[in-house]
Amino acid sequence: MDEARLAARDICKHHARSFYFASFFLPRQKRFAAYSVYAFCRLLDDAVDENPGKELEGIERFEETLERVYRGETSELENRQQSLAIRAFGQTARQYGIPKAYFRDLTQGCRMDLTISRYETWADLEKYCYHVAGVVGLIMSSVFGLSDGAAKQQAVEMGNAMQLTNILRDVKEDWNRGRVYLPQEEMRQFGYSNGDIAASRADERFTCLMKFQINRARALYTTGGKGLRHLADDGSRLTASAMAAIYSGILDAIEKQQYDVYTRRAHLTTAQKFCRLPLAWKMKQGRV
Repeated sequence: MDEARLAARDICKHHARSFYFASFFLPRQKRFAAYSVYAFCRLLDDAVDENPGKELEGIERFEETLERVYRGETSELENRQQSLAIRAFGQTARQYGIPKAYFRDLTQGCRMDLTISRYETWADLEKYCYHVAGVVGLIMSSVFGLSDGAAKQQAVEMGNAMQLTNILRDVKEDWNRGRVYLPQEEMRQFGYSNGDIAASRADERFTCLMKFQINRARALYTTGGKGLRHLADDGSRLTASAMAAIYSGILDAIEKQQYDVYTRRAHLTTAQKFCRLPLAWKMKQGRV
């Protein structure tokens, strides 16, 4: 099992640097549990990304693996690291009582990406955000220890805030993959079109659209942040706060580059992540 936990850690370290950075506030047991959850979720991403033209088959294979894990059966894949990480996840799922339905919701998000390339309204996009990120907030809350069930919605909103941040950062990359996540209704409201995205026009219309979306994302961070106080105060609360502080910092980075996400990808350096930690401490204490 130690080898399995290390395999999950290495997957997380390679693919989720921001979370890996924040994870060191967790007690050791929870830290490796969180790594295993991330590694298992990453298996779903790989099942889709590594099977061009056969993405649905990849999702279905992941669902089969999910069923085996929750039946307590072993899953031996060609990739030994993934097989070990699945073993670690199975222990985590049992120990922390993570509902299987959460991962079913996650696969639904991947299915949406196979059939939907545009979202008409924020309500439509919000549903998608739940299935790819909001539900991850619920999954991690199971590990972090949520003392108030009523705060589950705030965990969802925090996940949605992070996904919307991803969407704003990755407008160009998503277009190159044939997708536009910005709500079409709101694009029309600001006089901005899919053709403008294709031409990478970072003009005043786009600036206004991005300001509108950034305000929405920050509102989600604020409402989601109110649930942080219900997480266990053993490092879990600080880890979640650090993730929120770091991810919301991407919005600041977008603003600093004058909302032009076409020319370069907004991100935080390691030093900038460290500079966000005082904000994370304030969020942990409920002072933000």
